[in-house]
Amino acid sequence: MKTSNPLDVVRMALEREKNAVRDYSEFAKAAKEPSIKEMFLFLVEEEKKHVKLLQDEIDREVNQEM
Repeated sequence: MKTSNPLDVVRMALEREKNAVRDYSEFAKAAKEPSIKEMFLFLVEEEKKHVKLLQDEIDREVNQEM
């Protein structure tokens, strides 16, 4: 996907972060080894921070356009 619109790029990044949250959550549920489960749960929390950061940026940009 080629785009020159920065907001579209941020939206694309947001979707990738949401997918990472979903995937890491599934991997954590499937993990048998406690340390592996813990690692994936840590990654879920990190990705959630990224989701919030990107969503906040999108909201800020959309509100400025109004």
